[in-house]
Amino acid sequence: MTPNSPTHRWLINRVRIACVITFVVGSFLPPYVPKAALAPQETSLAAQRFLLVEEGFIKKTSPLTRQGARRAYAKGTIHTVKDGDSLERLSRWYPVSVDTIRWANNLQAGQPIRPGDELLILPVDGILHTVSRGQTLSRIAQLYEIPMSDIMNQNELKSEFIMAGQQLIVPGGRPIIEKRKQVATVDEPPVSEKPTQKTIEVAQKPTAPFTPTPTAGVLQKPCAITCFYTQRYHAGHYAIDMQDKGSGLLGGPIYAAEDGTVVRSDKGWSGGYGHVIEIDHGNGLLTLYAHNKDLYVKEGDRVQRGQTIASMGNTGRVYGATGIHVHFEVRVNGVKKNPVLYLE
Repeated sequence: MTPNSPTHRWLINRVRIACVITFVVGSFLPPYVPKAALAPQETSLAAQRFLLVEEGFIKKTSPLTRQGARRAYAKGTIHTVKDGDSLERLSRWYPVSVDTIRWANNLQAGQPIRPGDELLILPVDGILHTVSRGQTLSRIAQLYEIPMSDIMNQNELKSEFIMAGQQLIVPGGRPIIEKRKQVATVDEPPVSEKPTQKTIEVAQKPTAPFTPTPTAGVLQKPCAITCFYTQRYHAGHYAIDMQDKGSGLLGGPIYAAEDGTVVRSDKGWSGGYGHVIEIDHGNGLLTLYAHNKDLYVKEGDRVQRGQTIASMGNTGRVYGATGIHVHFEVRVNGVKKNPVLYLE
């Protein structure tokens, strides 16, 4: 075959046409990727799909996006309780303590879990805190004595701006108040010298995991909504004073800030407190109400949140009739704290 002969030119044209067709067809095909390169991606997807496998159980993580908005616990796990599960067993599966699981699901110590219950498992040890109106990130950090930077990092906060109702994970936090187990008394017919009554524990189903309430607890004001501050917490006055502007000089009712047991109910000077009441709320938390006029509870009484325990007065170290108010202290493990941090 000689160059520029008809046969030579025909072959060249055929090769050109074949090249064009190959280019066009190749542009519509996906690129070739070696099988070995896909292995890491497949491993990653598998890791996202299953948290871990132990004793034959596969625990799936949940994005928790049913409410549409990002919550503090969106990176947590929802565990559906199966036969044989216990909090101790779950604590071995997940990297959190039994207490963290209890606190996140409002479970009392010793309260059983049942197959079908859904439990929220936080990603770290700590508690959930729901921001109250007027709370700042700085105050929340002071409340739990946890560095503010730790809270920001755990919740991926870009600034200190938070909103009422927002839920935050407080890493390393512990409940300020833990509700004691409720009991109820039921009548039974007498049977051969056995008591005619017995005490039973009230079984409570854990709070739904998508709307958990904070187990940390906040205290209610010790007086009516019309109360106002007459003195704040400061050096030398480790309490707040509140007066009921709707009651004039007659004072007003004083309420228990939370459930608890009265550990002190004294009349007299009481070191300047006057007629004073102290309530133990558990977990090392104690509240004190001073300068009262009348006391309605005695030592050993169990009181409920919001129960009237006294009336405002000006007993003790108070100056004049205008001094009618309640002197309110919050103590944690014997240390006086700023009550404003604990009030709703």
